[in-house]
Amino acid sequence: MKDTDYEDDGQISKSELKREAHRHQDMGKRLTELNASKWKELPITETLYNALVENARLKQHEAKRRHMQYIGRLMRDEDVDAIQARIDLFDPSSEAYGRRIKQQELWRTRLVNDPNALNSFIEEFPEVDRQALRNLVRNAQKEMSTEPPKPGTGYKKLFQFIKEQMAD
Repeated sequence: MKDTDYEDDGQISKSELKREAHRHQDMGKRLTELNASKWKELPITETLYNALVENARLKQHEAKRRHMQYIGRLMRDEDVDAIQARIDLFDPSSEAYGRRIKQQELWRTRLVNDPNALNSFIEEFPEVDRQALRNLVRNAQKEMSTEPPKPGTGYKKLFQFIKEQMAD
């Protein structure tokens, strides 16, 4: 009986290699479609970053196609899962983005309603500008103490501040 199962031999089939190469190219394509300012936030090597910058400069179709293959080859050496997780945080339709926004909203609600939350936030994010945080919380509390509560500029600024602190 002939053994045709490549998995038992520790070998990877040619089809699997092609699928993997296509996945890397697709991830590279998604990276090129991101705003260039987001590339700095990704856990990628400098070589891949430079290739993304170069790709943005290219105009000819064939040159872009060849360069995308190059980016796909570079993706072999990258932590694709970590990059995907970070991209998901940029995508409003992703579950990770939704979870992040929910956490930020919960922090804002806690900071406005719970006097002990300020210390908890500072413990969680020790690099935070404490004075600015206190001022933003105070302003948001003033807005929410009116009858009926009217979230306004202070409430929105507090959310933006929390968002910046949680941006990793």
